[in-house]
Amino acid sequence: MENMNKILGYILLSVGLLLIIVPLVQTVMIFTGNGNPPQIFKVQSEEAQKPASQFDIQGQVQSALEKMLPIAWINYSLNLTNWMVLLFILMFGGGQLANIGIRLIK
Repeated sequence: MENMNKILGYILLSVGLLLIIVPLVQTVMIFTGNGNPPQIFKVQSEEAQKPASQFDIQGQVQSALEKMLPIAWINYSLNLTNWMVLLFILMFGGGQLANIGIRLIK
């Protein structure tokens, strides 16, 4: 029984470390420009049929906002935020599995 606990402990420790290391390497690749975060959100811009007239306030505001905040930047920011939340969950879970594995090894 003692030997079985140690084997299970080493397995849990290995899985926990993998759940910490793999997302961390993926994040480093994203921040160094060698990869992209997983594409969960895809915001599409609406194509204007006609140019905004002088009295079309909504069209003018929308045009000004699209110039200040490009749609591609919004997509990237949403996906990066989503990846960071997922990274935190995976690393926390990996830490908990590794902690259980260490307790079983002792």
